[in-house]
Amino acid sequence: MRTTKLGAVLASLAVTAGTATVLAAGPAHADTGTKVTLSLGGYSSLTMAYGSYLGGFSGEVSDGTNPVYVGSAELQRRLPGKSWRNVKTDDVMPFLNFGQYGSKAWGNVKYRVHYLGGTGTGTTTYAPSYSNVVTVHTTWNLHPKASCTTRCRFYGKLSPKARHHRILIQVKHHGWKRYQVIRTNRRSHWSVFVKPSRGNGTYYRAVVAGTRHLIKTYALGHFTIVGRSAYRISPR
Repeated sequence: MRTTKLGAVLASLAVTAGTATVLAAGPAHADTGTKVTLSLGGYSSLTMAYGSYLGGFSGEVSDGTNPVYVGSAELQRRLPGKSWRNVKTDDVMPFLNFGQYGSKAWGNVKYRVHYLGGTGTGTTTYAPSYSNVVTVHTTWNLHPKASCTTRCRFYGKLSPKARHHRILIQVKHHGWKRYQVIRTNRRSHWSVFVKPSRGNGTYYRAVVAGTRHLIKTYALGHFTIVGRSAYRISPR
């Protein structure tokens, strides 16, 4: 009988002690959620020629209503076929500033910001979060030019530099037709002689196929005969 009562008392004390421990711990405090916005030159998606100026990154960290003034943020970059990688850090909240990083189009790339979280005054702790994704599509840059003396020439320089790169020249006659295939020289220059016409003239274009890092693009030229020996050329 005594053994039974003693066991019951010990069991009761264990339950009481466990309850006291739970009450002392209290409910877990949830972190305050955060929101990160990101843009590049004021846009979330851009398509620009290689080497073009895009502007700077801008954005803000907030709790959905008010700015968050603590913590730091990592600008992350993702190249085609690669994983996300940290490239710049901003320790001054709430407004994001990564200097001139990413301000020019050097290839197809995606960006996002990872806010790492932080603790403010009192007991407020802000949760980590990710921004929206900013996408940059970069086209080849053909730098088109045109000139006419005894013959008309459509030419330019391909950027980024590419030696012996294939360029398709097309002429517009009831739709775009193949005119000639040329290749850049060792200095990445391209050139082709074209035939102008009277009236509304003739359109030609130089087309460069896309790659994993650059998207397809073309440069347009319009050639019109004026008088017997002069030509009006409008590269576009």
